[in-house]
Amino acid sequence: MELLRTRAALPDVRWAETSPSTNAELRALVVTETGRDAAGIPHGTLVATSDQTAGRGRLDRGWVTPPNTSIAASLLVRGFGASGLGVSWLPLLAGSAIVTALQPCFTAAAEAAGGEAKRVGVKWPNDVHVRDEEDAIAGRPGKKLCGILCELLPGDTTGGHTVIVGTGINLLIPEWELPTDRATSLLAAGADTGGAESLADAAGRDLADRVLSEYAKELLRLVRLAADDPGAARARIARHSLTIGTEVRVHLPGDRIVDGRARALAADGSLVVDLPTGGELTVSAGDVEHLR
Repeated sequence: MELLRTRAALPDVRWAETSPSTNAELRALVVTETGRDAAGIPHGTLVATSDQTAGRGRLDRGWVTPPNTSIAASLLVRGFGASGLGVSWLPLLAGSAIVTALQPCFTAAAEAAGGEAKRVGVKWPNDVHVRDEEDAIAGRPGKKLCGILCELLPGDTTGGHTVIVGTGINLLIPEWELPTDRATSLLAAGADTGGAESLADAAGRDLADRVLSEYAKELLRLVRLAADDPGAARARIARHSLTIGTEVRVHLPGDRIVDGRARALAADGSLVVDLPTGGELTVSAGDVEHLR
């Protein structure tokens, strides 16, 4: 795939017609056989495919979609956390960047139909969803468009962390091929896809290029903002959150379940949940379910 916009925005873009895992491919480029960082691979390097055959998500869950319907992309971020926000904020920054890339597709569809646009937002800690007005009233996050998985690599010489930011973005999966009833795609959710039916056709390639370039540019911009003005980066994340302000059920390690109201993000990006009996719970690891 040519990806002219994306190649113009990034120092190195590598497209694979098929890949077991773009995270694994990028990791193999960066980490040498001795376990050291191959420092010549630049910040902003991207590996992407429309046919990932053995992708993994958070908690080692599988992520496989029909070929030419979704994009798996892995972006290399160097030196993160040397100043400003810590590395635990990176999945949320990536989610915000995905929102920036995908929201225009729903805005364009709504303008053409003369209605209200569905809202794309981030469900804590690492999923991007789209929801309609009915979802918003009920406090539901809507359906999942994208998952994010960040992997720490050996430290680089600039300080901070070297991180692979992996994303799986559902673009053209037909409704009948969606993996679960909690998932969706741009196509299935009624977004403007420019007439694309497959990422193998011209319109599909253009859609993939637009989404990838906007996402990558925005994430690299937010990475700089997180170092230079962490307060502004945190405000951006909060603005895109679908979880803050909603009733949630937190599934904690050890099969413990806690209900409460998500109130804010802590200094390290953890979720602060107000408990109905008083007090609060700070959640740094665990699944969060939005209660209806």
